[in-house]
Amino acid sequence: MISQENIPKFKSSIYTQIALNDLVTFATYYLTQINERISAENITAVCYLLFPERFSLHGYPQWPDSTVVNKRWIDCRNRGYIAGSTAEDFSLTTKGLDIAEKIAKTLGGSRPLFLRGKTKNVRSELRTRAGRFVNSIEASDAYLLFKSRGKNAPISEYDFRNMLLCTMESTAQTLNKNLEQFKQFAADYKRNDLSEFLEFCQNRFQSILNIKSKGNIVRGGMLPKK
Repeated sequence: MISQENIPKFKSSIYTQIALNDLVTFATYYLTQINERISAENITAVCYLLFPERFSLHGYPQWPDSTVVNKRWIDCRNRGYIAGSTAEDFSLTTKGLDIAEKIAKTLGGSRPLFLRGKTKNVRSELRTRAGRFVNSIEASDAYLLFKSRGKNAPISEYDFRNMLLCTMESTAQTLNKNLEQFKQFAADYKRNDLSEFLEFCQNRFQSILNIKSKGNIVRGGMLPKK
């Protein structure tokens, strides 16, 4: 249970100038600091408790607006700031942790908001997790073909999907999400060879990475902002 008594207080004049995606990423970061489960419900609660003027229900300031938070965490996930789902809970990515730490400095000024040791542990866990996925990419048939044949590699759609830990039934949104996350993992390890491979795959399989249907649906399955 999240204790409201220990929730840090920030000046609304500061946090109202920060993008909602960044605030949601920071809220996820805060949950890692207090060892709370990073569920959609907890993200909603913490967003409201930390930043009530940005996440309260219109006309009812005593209640959080879960719709706004849900839209933002979906966008954060698509941008590679967080990973996970409502079924499996969420986690910060390295990119998300970098953003959260910048927001922490903006909110706290010269005063450190959180324990550095805790943040260091989170970063270490992220690197360990990234390492597992880097190893998975290296062992994939798609990468082995690319390594031996370069841009002439006969990588099939099945090879591509399998490399992303997806099935033939996985949606374009899932494919894009996993691809962006894998690109971040490769960047974390400074593996330019893997980054080049993933860029090659992204260009080769553009047709299945885009959702084509009625309406203004764009890459990743999200509606464009108006």
